Amino acid sequence: MTDERADLMLEILKNIQADIHDIKHEVSSVNTRVSALEDHFRGTLTTLYGIQADVSRLKDRVDRIEQRLGLRDTEH
Repeated sequence: MTDERADLMLEILKNIQADIHDIKHEVSSVNTRVSALEDHFRGTLTTLYGIQADVSRLKDRVDRIEQRLGLRDTEH
């Protein structure tokens, strides 16, 4: 192989290596962002479950109040 061809191959390999480095950096960044989104989603679900529990407790209280006042429908 001539020196010119070897230099060309070396340059191509260096470019490939630089591209791979950039890709690894971008993947790391994406992984960090996905992890942050997962944490946010988990927090949102926790809040939603809390709201559902509050609504359920309020429904139970309203049902008891309706029953005490004789306002319950016969369908309940």
